Amino acid sequence: MQKLKIDLKNNNDFLSIKKILQPHTKRAYLVGGCVRNSFLNLPSNDYDIEIYDIDPLKFDHLMTQLGAKGFGKSFFVYKYKNFDLALARYENKTSIGHKGFEVKICNDEKDGAKRRDFTLNALMVNIFDYKFYDFYDGLKDLNLKILRHINDESFIEDSLRILRAISFACRFDLNIADTTLALMQNMDISDLSRERINEELYKIFKTSNLDKAYEFFQILNLEDKIFYYKSYNDQNFKALLGMSQKYIKDEALFLYLYLNFFQISKDDFFKKTKIKKEFFKKSEQKFILDKISDFDLATIALEIKLCDWLGLWNKERIEQARKIRLFDKKFENKICAKDLIKQGYIGKDLGVKLRESKLEEIKKYLKELV
Repeated sequence: MQKLKIDLKNNNDFLSIKKILQPHTKRAYLVGGCVRNSFLNLPSNDYDIEIYDIDPLKFDHLMTQLGAKGFGKSFFVYKYKNFDLALARYENKTSIGHKGFEVKICNDEKDGAKRRDFTLNALMVNIFDYKFYDFYDGLKDLNLKILRHINDESFIEDSLRILRAISFACRFDLNIADTTLALMQNMDISDLSRERINEELYKIFKTSNLDKAYEFFQILNLEDKIFYYKSYNDQNFKALLGMSQKYIKDEALFLYLYLNFFQISKDDFFKKTKIKKEFFKKSEQKFILDKISDFDLATIALEIKLCDWLGLWNKERIEQARKIRLFDKKFENKICAKDLIKQGYIGKDLGVKLRESKLEEIKKYLKELV
């Protein structure tokens, strides 16, 4: 079994939080991602602390003393350095949207944990005595690599949890429990803003389980709602994702493959989805699905080092790039536009001649390598 590995004993910010809270409560807990990550032997950059037995006015006063900044005032949440501090709360759905909740103070740890989305995010550690609490068998699910929701009623109130589930499953290589998946299939993300959708997509794009994400998009009928396109669970594309992510570690990989494989209009896609511009630029890299020649590889190297090309997606292509000595450098073109201008080329003719000269230079380079 995994062991809890949270060591903040020498963290001055954490010690300041403990010092200001200790005279007023003995019930303050590290919760959520930092506890989960500890059992996964993963680092945490941010820490959530859930607090009991302090009324909102007193809490506000203490947070002001600490120098914490409040946000979402009705949620009793404050930010101090890398720590989010919040009073334990109940949340009741009152209107459509991710923020449509009524919030009330909670005084029971099990109820506090119950409002969380998944069992592995409901783990708690007391900041004073480091006692561990696991009310919903989150550690068991973590050991079994299962992502399981806690409560049907509260889970379906927040449609963002559909995308968060996919994100967690991909980030930590988990299987979504059948009961959770069935619940998600009856939920709708139409109330989510494009920004909220994209925030979760960016997390998914950073993982090495892109084929798993694509499969969940199909199972949950999300593809056309997220990407405004239906590929009907294309197994060839899924295989390409599975192979490519073994060799390419770039968050633009999914969209590069998706948009080019299915020949989707990139201009239309990025206008509709509002996804970051850097993804658009990378999606326009050369895409060659079939076997690639040395000449085509070298031509790509005119614009980009092949080790940075998202199409270098298998061992064969990597070895091929190394063989022509262009894996980690661009093709050095010796033809200068100035020389061609002196020869009388101008305008469109200059561009055509420059391109022809570069290609001839590549042919010569490859011939000399043999």
